[in-house]
Amino acid sequence: MLQPLIAILLTSMGAQAGTPPEAAAQLVRPTPPPTGSGFTPLLLHQVRAVGTNVVSTNPFLDGQVIGRLGGSNGTTVLTDEGLDLDGDGERDEDIANAGFVEQRVNAFLTWAPPVMNGELAFTAGFEVDFLWGDQSYGTGGNVGGGVGADQVNLQTRRLHMTYAPKLGARHKLEVVVGQQFMADGVYNPANARPDDLFRTGAGLKLWGTEAAGVTAYGRVLDSTGDRLRYKLSRSNLVENGSGLSDDVTLWMADLSAQPVQRLWVGLHGALLNDASGGRGGTLGVGPASQLSGLQGGPELELPPSLETDPEDPDGTIEVPQEPDARVVWFGVDLQLNHRLDQGPLGATAALYGNTGSVYLKSADDISIFGWMATGELRARYAPGAGSVARLEGLMVSRDGTGESAYTGMVTGNSYGVVGAYYGTHGCYLLFPDRGAINRLSPAVQDISNGGDGLIALTGSVGYDLIPHKLNATVGGGWARGTESTPTPLGTEVNGRVSWRPWLLSDLSLTAARLMGSELPDASATFLAQQRDPDAPAQTISGDAWTIILSMDNLLF
Repeated sequence: MLQPLIAILLTSMGAQAGTPPEAAAQLVRPTPPPTGSGFTPLLLHQVRAVGTNVVSTNPFLDGQVIGRLGGSNGTTVLTDEGLDLDGDGERDEDIANAGFVEQRVNAFLTWAPPVMNGELAFTAGFEVDFLWGDQSYGTGGNVGGGVGADQVNLQTRRLHMTYAPKLGARHKLEVVVGQQFMADGVYNPANARPDDLFRTGAGLKLWGTEAAGVTAYGRVLDSTGDRLRYKLSRSNLVENGSGLSDDVTLWMADLSAQPVQRLWVGLHGALLNDASGGRGGTLGVGPASQLSGLQGGPELELPPSLETDPEDPDGTIEVPQEPDARVVWFGVDLQLNHRLDQGPLGATAALYGNTGSVYLKSADDISIFGWMATGELRARYAPGAGSVARLEGLMVSRDGTGESAYTGMVTGNSYGVVGAYYGTHGCYLLFPDRGAINRLSPAVQDISNGGDGLIALTGSVGYDLIPHKLNATVGGGWARGTESTPTPLGTEVNGRVSWRPWLLSDLSLTAARLMGSELPDASATFLAQQRDPDAPAQTISGDAWTIILSMDNLLF
């Protein structure tokens, strides 16, 4: 049932991923050597006033809403015809376009005692986010802001040690142990720039979230700078029982080299061992879980397992499968001046595949094999950091070979809330809004598009009216599935005007419209079939729109 599923989701929501605030700070300064007390604070504050006709149809889930538009999160588009939420066949007059103000504070503190000479540092990061007027005098993440305040909603984002042993002038090594941001490339998010994370490796499209584990980041230098970067990591994603073999672990290995100036080429691999039986959190984990389906990833339909009936030894009963999985990702990528800091032109490209199996106890295993390809061109054509034109394409394989195989991509969205994050598209409704705090319901949240595959083209042109101070950008995107009868995912057009009154502070006004979507509407389908079990599946009708006024401040 749709409504109970959405209600219990409140207990499973975690902090949303995106660009780590530490990465944004690197736009203006490199990591300095420890001085004084060794304390380095960093704070990101966001306030957003949002108006939109993307509404939540569930009264129990109206603060934080995550998942694909029209999916099991209960979101839909409010049109002139209105909505019928109680299923009585009449329009509910009190349903209106959504308007809300959301706020977030990320606070990070790194302590690198000077006596350690930069070889040892401790980092802690915490987050508070809520809608104004939401709740008060309670406990829970992503809620608060109600009259009277006093909400307990502090969330842990980072808690790790960094070891940086001295290996000589030509080899730099950092080993991070604990809860940390996990990216799918070679750069350490704590001292990388946003372009390093979103435009190298898989660009967080496969993995981009927090996890506890151990990661080693290495750099090999010569007289001209970095020549080689590598990363090795092991993360514990799910620990169901400390004494049982029912865990989910992820290994990553990444290597990038710069054979000539400005050109980087890389090889990447990852291995996930899932022995959880699909258990983890409220909605389960893995490519057959409700968590994956909620976020627009695959939700594989598994045949039931037949077991002996305890009340009838000669009979059998059907029980849900407890799937395990092993998934391997492999990829190659290249970047030419991906930061646009060594010339006006930049380009990136990547090709990734995944293979493996979903293991079932009483049915044939489901083999996995899928791929994605992406490329982007950028050009800075006038003074100012925002005077950039860009064009990007993304293609992802679809699931189309039957019940015994899945031929799409599996991402971190099958294992964590916002476990993967496509962020270079420049859209606000078609793909995830990078500035979202509590509400993230794009038409496509996971690049697999629910296993239906994806073809997408996005682009933008920005111009700094006052270099580094006042910028205007227009952009948009188009996407559809790749199944035999492709589902139009929509065409977005958007515009943004931003002003930087202080260093690393942005006041912006954004407007976006998504047209031509034919997305399934799970809420409308549920209500229609409550009245008539034979009612056909419903689709979202009408264009989605949003207007956002935001103020972001990064302090360090």
